[in-house]
Parts: sequence; C-alpha cells; structure tokens
Amino acid sequence: MNALVIARNTVGDALRKRVLLIILLIAIVMIFVSVALAYFTAREQMSIFKSVAFVILLVFGALIAITTSIFLIPDEVEKRTIYSVLSKPVQRWEFFIGKFLGGAFTVLITLGLMAIVLGVVVFMMSAQPPAGVELQSAVTQQVQKLDVGDWMRRGFRELALVARGTSVIYFELVLLTAIATTLSLFLTPTVNFAVTALLFIVGSLQEVLAAWTRRYEYPFTKWAATGLYYVTPHFQDFNIMGNLVHPEVALKSSPVLYAIQVSAYGVVYAMVLLLIGILVFDQKEV
Repeated sequence: MNALVIARNTVGDALRKRVLLIILLIAIVMIFVSVALAYFTAREQMSIFKSVAFVILLVFGALIAITTSIFLIPDEVEKRTIYSVLSKPVQRWEFFIGKFLGGAFTVLITLGLMAIVLGVVVFMMSAQPPAGVELQSAVTQQVQKLDVGDWMRRGFRELALVARGTSVIYFELVLLTAIATTLSLFLTPTVNFAVTALLFIVGSLQEVLAAWTRRYEYPFTKWAATGLYYVTPHFQDFNIMGNLVHPEVALKSSPVLYAIQVSAYGVVYAMVLLLIGILVFDQKEV
C-alpha cells in the first residue's frame, strides 16, 4: 500500500532530524534525574518517581508529536518533492494518510524508547522494600536478603502499570498528531505549533472550561463556552496518572476498560480529523 511506503519514508526522515533526537535524549536524561529526586524522601519513592516520569513522557511526547507533524506536509511542498510523488500512481488521500501514519509511528518509536527506560528503572526500584522503611535499615535488609519472588511480583505489577499508562499516552499523542497534521493544511508551521499546543492545553483543562459554561449568565456566551467544551478534544480524560501512581484511586470504570474507552475516543476523534484533512487536501492546490 502506497500509504505505508510513504509512512516508512516519513519515519526515516523524522528520525534523522537532530531536534527530535535532542528532545528524546533530554527526556531520557530527565527520567534518570527524576530517580535522584525521588530519593529526597524515604517514603513514597516509587510514587514520586512515577508521577514525574509520566509527566516527562507526556510533555516530551507531545513536543515530539507536534514538532514532527507540523512539518510533514509543508516540508514536502517547500522541497517540491510532493509534485514528484503525486505525479506517480499515488492518490492524494494515500499521501496524506501516509504522512500521518509516519508521524504516528515516529511518536510510537520515541515514546516506546522512553517507556523502556521508565520500565527498566521502575523494575529495578521494585527491588526496594516497601515505602516507609528507614533508608539505612532498608539497605541493610536488602543486602542481607532479597526476596526475588516478591521483587518479581512487584516488578511485573509496576511494568503492567507502565504499559497501561504508556498506551493511553500514545493514543493521546496520536490524536495530537492528527490535529497538527490536519492544521498543517491551513497554517504555517509556527502558527500550527502555537494553535496545536493551545488546543492541547485547553483540552487538558476541560474541568475549568466546564466551570465557565456554568458561570456565564448571558446565553450567547454560555452557548459559546459550551460549544468550545464539546468541540475541543478532551485530553483531560486521558489523565489516568492518579490511578497509575495510586492504584486505589478509582476511575469511572475498571482501569483496563477505561484505558480502552479513552483510547477508542482518541482514535475516533483522530479519524474524523483525518477525514476532514483528506477532503481538504483533495481540493487543495499544492
């Protein structure tokens, strides 16, 4: 399929960009640095580390998704390579979808690398005794006897949480990639970056926006705020960090089912945006 070929070439081009690699390197370094920050307290070390690490995955993943997607189509137009591609038996929708898939696969690779680092660190930290034990006695106890079976149980339980959290973050970034790719048909890369980042921030603060819909007294203002609430993507629904860090925190449904629900929401929203992008790109002169 032509779209997959275009996606593969797009991934190769994206991974050769120094900016993306620098962002990825900074994210990995910050994950290791957050381990040291967790040791400032003898209790809740794992909770503090996971809280910081998941924020790093989300923020730097969003940077990678946006900085990759805003240039996918404009770069092809600027280099005029789009004309040679479309002159071949390649449909416009295949080119557009291929570019989006290339951005999504790039995010998958970079986020996967960060998640592997996070998983390794979390698994090694699971060898420590439960939080609340004095540091000196904990080290002595760990040197004297390490219950490998208990370590494995704790470690794989934490790895399962990391996998669930990373998957939800990925589908959130897929939606972000779809937004930036579609907006690249209308906006310059600089403006696109600002608008996509703004939508990401607004979507992450849906509770504040919902409060505004109840606050305004004038009908028009209330309708506008309500419309903005329902139209903007609900990135806040992807926030399951509280349950990941503290599994006793309840979600709207079971943790696995909720992860599937919000991931499906991201896929459906992205498909709608891509359909709009296909229709626009099919009529757009390049």
